[in-house]
Amino acid sequence: MSAVIDANSKPLPVVLRVARDELLSSWLSRHARFYGVTGPFFAKWLGLGDIRLSTLDHRLSLGQVARLADKFRCDPVTLINMTHIDTRDGQVCNLISRGRAAQICYPCADRYAQEDADGAVSKHWSKAWRITCPVCGLAFTDTNEHRGSRATLLETTPFEDLWSEALAGEHFVDQYLADGKHAEHSPIAVLQLLLVQTWKPITGDLEHPVVGWVLGTLFPNFDARARPIKRRVTHTAIASLPIEFRPALLAGLARVLADPAALQDLRRATLLRGQRNFDKFCREAKFELPQAEQLSHQ
Repeated sequence: MSAVIDANSKPLPVVLRVARDELLSSWLSRHARFYGVTGPFFAKWLGLGDIRLSTLDHRLSLGQVARLADKFRCDPVTLINMTHIDTRDGQVCNLISRGRAAQICYPCADRYAQEDADGAVSKHWSKAWRITCPVCGLAFTDTNEHRGSRATLLETTPFEDLWSEALAGEHFVDQYLADGKHAEHSPIAVLQLLLVQTWKPITGDLEHPVVGWVLGTLFPNFDARARPIKRRVTHTAIASLPIEFRPALLAGLARVLADPAALQDLRRATLLRGQRNFDKFCREAKFELPQAEQLSHQ
């Protein structure tokens, strides 16, 4: 690297163009590859500390912003807009995946390559409430379960019959965030409510219930498919939910927002300690269950 740039030089001699909607860590990683160094080495050389570049997508100090703006000759606001630090509140942060992007839009990835930004990663690929690309409108591809395949989520999800409702749920979350979270009801709290764990009898055996989720009351097929990976299906980490299950979750959101009265039936089917979390997320979503309904379970 010393043969290419001087560690004391300001700014970098070559600055790559930012691709549309590109993550900050992606842009910096492309620079590291251009200069033939690793990401951690590049971060140290830039004076950002001993960190992973992906950390900057979620946590960026004023000192780091100033350092990057100086080195790359760019507007600090542009740098901040390339991160997810505007979504650090508890609700939205729960919907941003970390590390390697779990989904990809291949048409947009192809466009990046054509625009000399091969390997660029879009901010949208980290958003755990999306099933389609907001740029081109096409369905994402799951990069975990279907790595190396260009088959879209619409082609691989076991919940393809819920796709139209899932699109409505995706729109509800987008609109909520675009409006500054001023909507009457929080769709994010509803998503968490739907992933609350409960217990359900199977084959009429009331004495030996099995694990299930509130969403499984709406779509029984969800419970059957989610039980083998039950540790990954939790209301505390929506972003960890395998993408193939996401259409069912978004479709459940659309149904609840279209018919809030359905919450009463969902609560009756929620057993054991799941009721407490159910009521908590109802309050966060600003839904009120009838008092008699709540007292009957106490």
